[in-house]
Amino acid sequence: MTKLTEKPFRPRLSIEISEQQAADLRDCIDWGLKNKLFSLIVDDVIENVYKHGPIFIAAILDRRAKLGKSTRFEVVK
Repeated sequence: MTKLTEKPFRPRLSIEISEQQAADLRDCIDWGLKNKLFSLIVDDVIENVYKHGPIFIAAILDRRAKLGKSTRFEVVK
């Protein structure tokens, strides 16, 4: 395959989820929306880590940061 016919590298995010999570995602989110939805969530996570630093990751892991009413994350106490 020549460089002209090679597809550009497209990074992927692959995570393990439970069977229940997979079923719930299938039920509540159309397949065509998943890529866009999770891409926006990744953007929000990156933005918040740059803005708040490691404390944001800790807040997510401790379940103190959740999706707010908008597409931005907000830290809840």
